[in-house]
Amino acid sequence: MRDAIESGPTYNGEAMDAGADALGELRHSRDIARDPEAQRQRLAKDGYLFLPGLLCREEVLEARREVLRRLARAGVVDDTDHPLMDGVVLPGAGLANAHDLARDNAPLERVLYAGPMIAFYEGLLGGPVRHFDYTWFRAKMPGPSVTQPHYDVVFMGRGTKDLRTSWTPLGDVPREHGGLLVLEGSHRLQEVRRTYGAADVDMYCENRGDGARIVPDAQAAGRELTAEEQQRIEWQGRGHYSPDAIATRRELGGRWLTADYRAGDLLVLSMYTMHASFDNRSDRIRLSSDSRYQLASEPVDERWIGDDPMLHGIRAKRGLIC
Repeated sequence: MRDAIESGPTYNGEAMDAGADALGELRHSRDIARDPEAQRQRLAKDGYLFLPGLLCREEVLEARREVLRRLARAGVVDDTDHPLMDGVVLPGAGLANAHDLARDNAPLERVLYAGPMIAFYEGLLGGPVRHFDYTWFRAKMPGPSVTQPHYDVVFMGRGTKDLRTSWTPLGDVPREHGGLLVLEGSHRLQEVRRTYGAADVDMYCENRGDGARIVPDAQAAGRELTAEEQQRIEWQGRGHYSPDAIATRRELGGRWLTADYRAGDLLVLSMYTMHASFDNRSDRIRLSSDSRYQLASEPVDERWIGDDPMLHGIRAKRGLIC
C-alpha cells in the first residue's frame, strides 16, 4: 500500500488552497521551552504554542503501541502483513468509539497526566494544576476530515476560561495523515468570540419548541433524548463554527497553520483558537489525544470530571429564555 495518495491537502475531499497566503507553518517555540513568562506572552499573541520534542518520545510511542494493540485485536489495523506500529488500516474496517481507547490506559496516562506535561503546565499557569478526568481520544481513519472548525470554549466553558488544550500526536503525523490545523489570529476575532464563542452546546431554549417539557422529563427519568426529541428542541449553542474549513478561512481571513508532527511534540491551544484538521490521505490511522489543564484553584466545568462525567449527556442540559 502507498502511505499517501499523490495530491495536495484536502478537506472533506475538496482541494485546499496551499498558497503562501492560505497555508503556513506553525511557529516553533523551542526557543522558549524553559521560559514560562515568554510562553504566556507568545500564547496570548499567537493563540497557540507548538513545542516540538517537549514530551518523552519513548513514552509517547509506548502509548501508541498500547492503542494499536487494542485496535489490532478489534480488527481495525493490520499487524499481520505490516508492522503494528505503522497503523495500517485493514480494508473495510470501521471504528465506532475511539474514546474507549483512553480507558484504563496506563501508558497514555503517563504521557498526559504526569512528567513533562504536568511540569510544563505548572510553569505556564503558575501553580498547581488539575486536568479534566475525561480524555478525548482521536483515531482518525483514512478519508474525509471529522474535525470541523471550532473553538473549544463552546464545549467546556462552564468553569474557568483560563483553560488550555493539549493536542498530543501519538506517533509521527505528516500532513497527509490529517494533522491539526490552527487558524492564524482566530483568537483575536472579537465578533466571533462575542457571538459563537459565547455559546454553550448543552443549553436549550425553554421558550421555544418543546424543550421546557422534554428535557426535564428526560432528566428526571435518567434517560437520554431520542433523535426525534432532539429535533423538537431549539438549542442555544452550536458546536462547530462551520462544517467547512475552506469556507471558514475565506470568511475570517488568516492562514491555516500546521506542521509535520512527530511523537513527542505538543501543541497547546487557548479556548478561543479556531482549529480543524486535514483529510487523512494515507492508509494509516492517525492517533492523537486532546486533554485539558487549568489551575487547581479555579472553577472547573462539571461535565468533564468524576468517575462518571456528564459529558454532553442529558445531565449536562440547561435551559434558558432565548
